[in-house]
Amino acid sequence: MKCYEITGCGKEQQKSCFVYKNFQNNINDMENISCWVLKKGSVGECSNDQIKCDHCPYYAAMNEQSITVKFDEHENVIIECRGTLNTIRSSALGKVADKLKKDEKNNVILDLSSVSNIYSCGLSMIVRFHLQCEELGGTFVLVGATGYVMVALKTTSFDRFIKQAQDMEEALRCFG
Repeated sequence: MKCYEITGCGKEQQKSCFVYKNFQNNINDMENISCWVLKKGSVGECSNDQIKCDHCPYYAAMNEQSITVKFDEHENVIIECRGTLNTIRSSALGKVADKLKKDEKNNVILDLSSVSNIYSCGLSMIVRFHLQCEELGGTFVLVGATGYVMVALKTTSFDRFIKQAQDMEEALRCFG
């Protein structure tokens, strides 16, 4: 069973589909796939059912530069970003923010340790998460910002009002 058989994609949609383009010549790789893409929902939605397996090669191929949303045992939200935080990923983060606000999730960690570049729209999403968590009486923490991302945070003075942590352990302590 292939993903385009499940979603009913037509030939035009298949031409722009990353999975179809990369697996069409490796049909055996597509057989009997059992993964979150086929069983759990779409990227950008946020639920406990959508725990994505970072060890799955199909997931890695589909989402090598993506956003992952997880919840810890205390229902704190951990958002991991990979690659460049550009317009497309910022739009996806906006959908995540909408869902979190609707569900009144107010403790959020944004893990930028795998982000190599950030656009202005990514910076505005950071402000949005910060304000939203504050409005809901919670805490927003950035973790793992380095390199160009850290330069962008310092240049915009975000580092003065956005809580930051070096690692996930330190970030989780901010929720005390």
